[in-house]
Amino acid sequence: MNLLQRASWRLMTSYKVNKLRTRVHAVMHPCEDPRLVFIFGCQRSGTTMLRNFIGFDPRVSDYGEGDPPYFWQTPTEDPRYIRLIPDEEVEKLRRSERNDIVLIKPLHDTQRAAELLDKWPKSKGVFIFRHYREVILSHLTYYRGRYEPMPYLKDLLELNEASWKAESLGAEMREFIRTHRHLATTPTAGFALFWLARNSLLFDNAHPNLIALHYADLIKHPREALRVLGRHLDMTFDERYSDFPEHRDREKPLPDEIPPVLLAACEAMMSRLLQAASPMRD
Repeated sequence: MNLLQRASWRLMTSYKVNKLRTRVHAVMHPCEDPRLVFIFGCQRSGTTMLRNFIGFDPRVSDYGEGDPPYFWQTPTEDPRYIRLIPDEEVEKLRRSERNDIVLIKPLHDTQRAAELLDKWPKSKGVFIFRHYREVILSHLTYYRGRYEPMPYLKDLLELNEASWKAESLGAEMREFIRTHRHLATTPTAGFALFWLARNSLLFDNAHPNLIALHYADLIKHPREALRVLGRHLDMTFDERYSDFPEHRDREKPLPDEIPPVLLAACEAMMSRLLQAASPMRD
């Protein structure tokens, strides 16, 4: 990449420049009935990368997890913390938008994916997933020093439905957790169970307007991923956006072994996810 290309790339991927492009587009080409697009999935699975991938487009107003005004701004101990505000408030905000698409990343509401897509029939959803080892390592690295993993996972292990971590889990996953939660004696095992629970929501929320996307495909086949997303969202993306995704290497070993029962369940879930993923080539 030469200096001119690098400068052009910096401009195109600049947060402030993109916000300005989005505002200009809304003024020049106002939309009276914006469509909602939701990004769902397990935390640390590439959801922010996917949001940026789509959000580069000036037709898209994008809101990350917890961004006002679409999410509750409450203390972390509040169950509503960075969850979507009530649906009727989301609808009022949607009507006030002027860009073609409003992109929202409500990860704490992934268990409501089908419900949200039904609420807004023109909306679309993308569920991104990533290999369990990479997600576990990312959790262990990202949350180090922020809070202790086991208290964070307490609501899931206790199947506390007042928490987003256990809300609306399928009967099969609830029984699996009930039977095997005694194995979650380390953060590694605990986040393996968390990965299982969050990714099981894809199958509990099957919907014609929801597609599954593999993080590795976004990295290895970005042009094809753009075309898949374009078909799903009824958009044509600038192919230059395909230069954006950057792989963050997570090849180092896990600090602890995943118990065999959990490991087998993770392998089985990964196979199901790969089968459900949208193909990169026709």
